[in-house]
Amino acid sequence: MKADFRNPTHRLLALALGAMALIVGLFIAFGHLDPKVSPDFFFGSNDPALARSAAIHKEFPADEFLILSVASNDIYAAPYLEQLSLFTKDLARIKGISRVISAANGPEDVRAAAKSPFWRPLLISRDDKASLILAFVDGAGASDMIEEVETAAKLFDNPEKFHIRISGTPYIAEQIRRNLIHDMALFSGLALLLFLGVLYAVFRSPLIAFAAAGCGITAVFLTLLLLQLFALPVGILSANLILIVFVLTQSQAIYLTANWHRTEADNEMERVRLAIRKTLPAAFWCMVTTLLGFASLLLVAAEPLRELGAGGMAGAFATLLCGLALYPVFLLFARPRGRRDITPATSKPGVQRLMMGFGCLIIAALAVPGLFRLNTDPGLLSYFGEGSELREGLSFIDQNGGSSPLKLVVARTQGGRLDNAVGYDAMWKLHRSLRDDPSVGTVLSLPALMAEANDFPLAFLLPWREIISLLSLDYNQRIAANFLNDDRTETLFLLRMKEEGRDVPRAEVVSRLEEKVAAAGFKPVLIGGVYALQAQLATLVSSSLLSGTAALLCLFAGIAFWVSRSFPVTLAMTATAALIPVVVLGFAGLAKVPVDIISAPAANVAFGIAVDALIHLALSWRRQGSWQAALTAQKSGILTASGITAAGFLIFVLSGFPPTARFGGEIVLGAGFAGLAALTLFPMLARAFAGKGLRA
Repeated sequence: MKADFRNPTHRLLALALGAMALIVGLFIAFGHLDPKVSPDFFFGSNDPALARSAAIHKEFPADEFLILSVASNDIYAAPYLEQLSLFTKDLARIKGISRVISAANGPEDVRAAAKSPFWRPLLISRDDKASLILAFVDGAGASDMIEEVETAAKLFDNPEKFHIRISGTPYIAEQIRRNLIHDMALFSGLALLLFLGVLYAVFRSPLIAFAAAGCGITAVFLTLLLLQLFALPVGILSANLILIVFVLTQSQAIYLTANWHRTEADNEMERVRLAIRKTLPAAFWCMVTTLLGFASLLLVAAEPLRELGAGGMAGAFATLLCGLALYPVFLLFARPRGRRDITPATSKPGVQRLMMGFGCLIIAALAVPGLFRLNTDPGLLSYFGEGSELREGLSFIDQNGGSSPLKLVVARTQGGRLDNAVGYDAMWKLHRSLRDDPSVGTVLSLPALMAEANDFPLAFLLPWREIISLLSLDYNQRIAANFLNDDRTETLFLLRMKEEGRDVPRAEVVSRLEEKVAAAGFKPVLIGGVYALQAQLATLVSSSLLSGTAALLCLFAGIAFWVSRSFPVTLAMTATAALIPVVVLGFAGLAKVPVDIISAPAANVAFGIAVDALIHLALSWRRQGSWQAALTAQKSGILTASGITAAGFLIFVLSGFPPTARFGGEIVLGAGFAGLAALTLFPMLARAFAGKGLRA
């Protein structure tokens, strides 16, 4: 086709292509997409939970650390200690690591560490088959530093004589970041190809398929540019945001294309204009609902969800712009072709629809018990696949001392100093009580340090106050300052918590430990660390799922009434939409699928798909005057949108990164149910609430 810029349609095409190229070019030149994942990525800088952790760090300075397990047939042999010493020195030279503690540079040797009340829980595995190395990192730890540690580990690793495994929250956070980037690059590309194939199979037009996909990509880049323009960060849910924006754009394009197919006009310009006119009201209200839904996430304390909320608001605007301003231009050059009807034929559509509507109610009822079994507090190890080498290495370290830090700052209930015999005995009592908890892997505390110091020659002649004073000198690296405040009335218990095998929420574990603190005659002053942050995050995810869904349903009810101008239809729309998160989350609970921070937004995406279908169908009902006519007009668009969404996300189920697989699987379930419920349950309930019987 030769371009003729005297032709208005050609000028519009040039403008559309120019706008798309400009957006993509600006992103390539100035944009970036590198999700930040650090040990404290769960919360914002002004969050109370993170503030408590920061207060502990200020009072008892201690950096985040990597945990390296070095296993051998005989960890007490001289060759092992020699190799351990070399590896320790190699780690200490890596930029980003402030200090390294191992059995080669802390205690006298491995045997001395095994006998020490302080060093044994810190450096020796429970089965005496490995020693542990703690590599303290500056800040949260950079990717380059983690790569250098991995390189050093590979150089020294010998599966039989010196087998090295790595863990620690900086390492786990880096692995999550890598998996997110990998899935974002690989599966986003594969999903794009799948979307193209399905769009072509449905509409039988390469132009429509490539135009819809191109506008979806443009909407994604525009969203990311808007985030950068307003200095908003790209968070760990950026991969989810990319897919959400792309899918929402496809939904707009599909409904517009379906209306364009059914529109008759004298020329292509008029035909597209009439199709936009039919689609715009529903698209606008879908955008408003989506925008308000994402805006509700801004009120959540969990930083990733707030970032997704801001990105989703930008994405809602971008999808409407690209779906109804850029995409229609390409329809001017498309020609309607025989489109495959994906609606199953039946001689009794009313009866079949009625049966499917009741089927939706049965499915939702079956899902309800799962809502009470939701696991919104999965362990950090659940982010990695069962049986993988990485998971097994993390699991080994977790079971041999724990992997997630929890910090307890305590003081005597009745007040008083802790640098005396009474304080020492009370702290030892608490130390043993915490150590015996099944969720605690290791306890590091002042009494263990004092007991270690008391073993030095003639140290038993000194009072506890003087021993602590000696441990506070620069000569001893001021080690006591890591566990005791300046006036010696508060002390830190540093716990390494087990992530695997926990059958109760972290919040319950923390409460249980607080009871032990009280029973030992102490009161908690501050509680922090990654474990406490994760416990708070689980609570926030649970509350956001409940309160966020409830708020969104209330907002949607108002929009539904404005769209339908009918109380029965509004009630039917709201009830149908409410079943989407019930089904998605309920079956996740029944299948014992963890609802982590990355996969949790799947219910919102499925809800958005249902909202699109319900609003388009309700507006069509108002225009057509009957449910049968509205269903005939909208069923192809609804089935195509939900089917393409389900097919596109199905590929994510194959991901080796469990959160991505869970995210994709939940959306596949939600999209399938949303399309079915919109076409069957919604009109059935609308007629029932209006007192006109059940059959549409």
